[in-house]
Amino acid sequence: KQGYDEVTVQSDNLENVIYICESKLRGPKNSLIRRIQQILAFEDKWSLIYVPRETNRAADALAKMGLLSGETLHMFEDPLLEIKEISKDDNTFDNLSMIYSM
Repeated sequence: KQGYDEVTVQSDNLENVIYICESKLRGPKNSLIRRIQQILAFEDKWSLIYVPRETNRAADALAKMGLLSGETLHMFEDPLLEIKEISKDDNTFDNLSMIYSM
């Protein structure tokens, strides 16, 4: 929890968001899925939201950079130029999302 009272988790995988939010806590499921469901059910101000990849390309680019990097954690003091450009473009679109909260 790290002391955060309000958390929004965004995912571009609609199938997983629906599965996590609409499945019952019982049944033979992956333990990670069950743990996510328990956390979302327990925390009042935590939510899981579907956000299409096309409307959040900066997050997608950062995730891909993270996969390619050999580092476990990389912190940036300033956003990369590539991310600044993507963010500028993202802000011109309607960032519609579907909210599924537990």
